[in-house]
Amino acid sequence: MKQELYELKIDKLVHGGQGMGLLPDGRKCFIWGVLPSEIARVRITKSKKDWAEGYIDEIIEPSKDRINPLEPKQYLATSPWQIIRYQTEAKFKQQILEETFSREGINTVWEPFFQESKDYGYRNKMEYCFWWDKEDSKIQLALHQRGKHHKIIVEKSELASPHINNAGNKLIKYLNLNKIEARSLKSVIIRSNNSGEIGVSLFIVDKSISTKLSTLNKIFKCFEVIYSNPKSPASVVTDIIISSKNCLLTDVILGKEFVYHTRSFFQANISIYSKTLIEIMRFINNDKIKNVLDLYSGVGSIGLSVISKNHYLLMVETDIQSSDEAKLNAHNHNIKCKIINAAAEKSLSYLYGQDAIIVDPPRAGLNKKLVQSITEAEPKIFIYLSCNPSTQARDISYFLEHNYNLNYAKGFNFFPRTPHIESLIVLEKQ
Repeated sequence: MKQELYELKIDKLVHGGQGMGLLPDGRKCFIWGVLPSEIARVRITKSKKDWAEGYIDEIIEPSKDRINPLEPKQYLATSPWQIIRYQTEAKFKQQILEETFSREGINTVWEPFFQESKDYGYRNKMEYCFWWDKEDSKIQLALHQRGKHHKIIVEKSELASPHINNAGNKLIKYLNLNKIEARSLKSVIIRSNNSGEIGVSLFIVDKSISTKLSTLNKIFKCFEVIYSNPKSPASVVTDIIISSKNCLLTDVILGKEFVYHTRSFFQANISIYSKTLIEIMRFINNDKIKNVLDLYSGVGSIGLSVISKNHYLLMVETDIQSSDEAKLNAHNHNIKCKIINAAAEKSLSYLYGQDAIIVDPPRAGLNKKLVQSITEAEPKIFIYLSCNPSTQARDISYFLEHNYNLNYAKGFNFFPRTPHIESLIVLEKQ
């Protein structure tokens, strides 16, 4: 299909990270790689009745906030906001937060958006797919290119720690020496703790190659080979083929050690995550708060970090592996608490009698029944950390309609050079 070209003025950046302009017929067009006030020649890749998507063919009039990306060939795959001045990035993210909440009828005073000076080399986790280079007959790490629906080779990422980039190179070298092709593999998770120890989870779709992978545990402290159903587009665990004896990494958050698995949910930017936890502590460290419930608790990094000896902590987590790690972390810190292995929306009875409820849900936000049940349970404080302000604003609007006040709202730049925004909202019962 022939791709249409249009010359557009870009009006703004929207939630999700694309620029938006209007086509001649009035439809909104969402474009990767452009900035507000720019005039760009745009190539349309998807055209619908009410909207379209595309990517830049040429920047005709650049924004004063545009800079050259560190990774000009791959930035749209790894971190599409490399083209923005760093301080301006914070301004754009604050604007997106305010606009997202305003659409839900929530107009509040936001705390100044928080970002650290370090905008590269902060990620402790990367997920890659694979590419087969026919010309050189070798395998490469790859990512999906935004807006173009194809893969792009990624030798390293400027966002990732040097330890992860080094581990990726070692993995690719091993795979090529053992003549493994991309069609036998699905994806890989590479994780590093602050000490530089590496965990690798390699998802394969062909069990016959597992014998060629058996010595990878000599290279990595924590390594596993996972067979993933080829019919599933996601990297799901169907069968663990190989696993090293010790597959746990350790990191320190606010002076406490936490163990976690390569596949467990654990924040990818520990430094700024710690700043967020300090903010949460301000709202629960008072005489009114005794019982604290941490939903979607993962390995316990929020609940175990923010409570004091005066609190009783209850954690709810659906993933059995993360629940086990939370128990180990609680034991290591000699913290008495109860950990429930269950889905949050199926744990409604635990909501009652809690002075504070903390949630950090996935991007889909909170189940509607769960939102209703929390308001019925009437905790004094409700703390909502989110990686998706859109679903967070939707959920918060219900609380504001049911006798809660919005006391605190702040955005955090957990993922510099990307469109991702983390936001912390604190509500108090009227």
